[in-house]
Amino acid sequence: MTTATSYGAAHSALLKEGKKIQIGSCDGLRSRNSVGLSRRHVNLFSVSIARPNPLIRAVSTPVKPDTETKRSKVEIIKEHSNFIRYPLNEELLTDAPNINESATQIIKFHGSYQQYNRDERGARSYSFMLRTKNPCGKVPNKLYLTMDDLADQFGIGTLRLTTRQTFQLHGVLKKNLKTVMSSIIHSMGSTLGACGDLNRNVLAPAAPFARKDYQFAQQTADNIAALLTPQSGFYYDMWVDGEKIMSAEPPEVVKARNDNSHGTNFPDSPEPIYGTQFLPRKFKIAVTVPTDNSVDLLTNDVGVVVVTDADGEPQGFNLFVGGGMGRTHRLETTFPRLAEPLGYVPKEDILCAVKAIVVTQRENGRRDDRKYSRMKYLISSWGIEKFRSVVEQYYGKKFEPSRELPEWEFKSYLGWHEQGDGGLFCGLHVDSGRIGGKMKVTLREIIEKYNLDVRLTPNQNIILCGIRKAWKRPITTALAQAGLLKDPLSISVSCFMPFYYCLNDSAVQLANDEFLGQPKYVDPLNLTAMACPALPLCPLAITEAERGIPDILKRIRAVFEKVGLKYNESVVIRATGCPNGCARPYMAELGLVGDGPNSYQLWLGGTPNQTSLARTFMNKVKIHDLEKVLEPLFYNWKRKRQSKESFGDFTNRVGFETLQEWVEKWDGVVATRSTYNLRLFTDKDTYEKMDELAKLQNKTAHQLAMEVIRNYASAQQNGKGE
Repeated sequence: MTTATSYGAAHSALLKEGKKIQIGSCDGLRSRNSVGLSRRHVNLFSVSIARPNPLIRAVSTPVKPDTETKRSKVEIIKEHSNFIRYPLNEELLTDAPNINESATQIIKFHGSYQQYNRDERGARSYSFMLRTKNPCGKVPNKLYLTMDDLADQFGIGTLRLTTRQTFQLHGVLKKNLKTVMSSIIHSMGSTLGACGDLNRNVLAPAAPFARKDYQFAQQTADNIAALLTPQSGFYYDMWVDGEKIMSAEPPEVVKARNDNSHGTNFPDSPEPIYGTQFLPRKFKIAVTVPTDNSVDLLTNDVGVVVVTDADGEPQGFNLFVGGGMGRTHRLETTFPRLAEPLGYVPKEDILCAVKAIVVTQRENGRRDDRKYSRMKYLISSWGIEKFRSVVEQYYGKKFEPSRELPEWEFKSYLGWHEQGDGGLFCGLHVDSGRIGGKMKVTLREIIEKYNLDVRLTPNQNIILCGIRKAWKRPITTALAQAGLLKDPLSISVSCFMPFYYCLNDSAVQLANDEFLGQPKYVDPLNLTAMACPALPLCPLAITEAERGIPDILKRIRAVFEKVGLKYNESVVIRATGCPNGCARPYMAELGLVGDGPNSYQLWLGGTPNQTSLARTFMNKVKIHDLEKVLEPLFYNWKRKRQSKESFGDFTNRVGFETLQEWVEKWDGVVATRSTYNLRLFTDKDTYEKMDELAKLQNKTAHQLAMEVIRNYASAQQNGKGE
């Protein structure tokens, strides 16, 4: 029998001779033991030779008998790639700084995108973005330090945390790709499947709690990631010369992958689940526990929720299917969609159930037009009942009714927390996920000195794990000096007004302990905001996102102050440079989606717990006109909302027609006399010291002073000052 490796050599030889190969094909994408095989000729080269009993099976989209079906260009590239090797293996050997179109599609499966700097004019300066794959956001100490080094040696000096709990490393030159990839692989990391038409990184709550449900969710995420990892070896062939650096897989993963009792597998293929064609498009999975929606569960192709008994013992899982964010402007047949309930499975069946869902998409997802290839379009076309029925054929069982779940909450895990095993973890906010400058240096020093593992969150933040209690104060001090955590209260309180001198020593110490090591002075708007990288490196970006959102948030804060909203009030704001939705803007209370140069489509109506889909409110809003739209919206929210009503809920209740009318008739905020005349600062020197501290946090001196006072007053009211 021909092996994958020997066929790769034969494939290259035939390329040079210009020959045509007859390749085994399935009727549709069904596996061999579920339907009879047909044979067809595929025009790869120019002369035909036949191979007996071929190992490699070319597959196509489901077709009617004797009918040639249209397929996208990417499907043909995958078919000819010898399991995601060709032509990347040849393109990497050339002296050119870039790779050709076919290789750019293939390298995605290896976890990389080809990019160029769109800010530069003239000849394109090509580089590559690498994305790691870290189920649950887990990053071992060695891998973090390696990524930190690689960013300086081969990247642009920064690391970027993604909305799927991974790293992105930008600016890697083609000549350095193999060095960088092999370094990641040898440091307990991988980029395999971080991009491309297969299962992407599996999300799970990043918090390292010792609780049974959290541990079980994270273990399940690891197992699903292992089950759906490519098996044909193309990744290791390319980057470490065939050396496989893999840990032993749990027996339940191996069993589920090899099980073909319901016709899910290609039994003679190096890729038993994916075949030669892999999936029609990207595939995203998240696992979580009840109430914890830190993973944006409903935006995934598959959402998996741990169900426990009264004693907290995991019993099974509720499954949700059909979520997805990507869409195309001015094409209403493309849309974001929330996942919907599929059913419940016992815990021992979860891998087979997930595999059955993946195979249903593999067999039936569209492969002719990639705009409609995500599983959400299949479910939208079929309906959930038909989809469930087909999945059950591959699963071999009926799904049980979904178990009742409590309300979802968004959880950020910022600040210090008990792990439950005697250790602590500390969550740090990272604006737009970009780690650079002083933050990067400080994190490196702490992670290296204390030998810490880290977790990356779906909200682009980072968690330091396994911290001994004796390390809390020195780590807090180091983080505070870098502006990553709050300084002890005394550093700030001593800078203003005689208020400080009213505190006795024990109260000051108590206040210090109360706020020591809490999240830094981050504007509440920033805490839940997200943005994709967009310009200058993303080829799909229409306008700014990461580079633009800092100024947008400052301007929205100014609008808040103008209309009388309190500093601690916030809305979920997400920005993307194009409609693909990488920062999940369609779940935001206020989503900004690039629709032209310096222009955004505004989406309203998401909720703080990420359970409602926003809707398009306005198109082509120029960046300099944002206040004209947002002022009337926030002004009326302030005055007409119900008790504790979020901005997203308010916009849905009031209705878009009323919101539009407010915008069109807006004449500006009516000036009113200030109710309070609070003089915080007794002298110019005190004010200047506070102002200097405030600027580090993008605040005014008054805002920072009031925040410290509020925090202290709150502690007193809660009995912490006794």
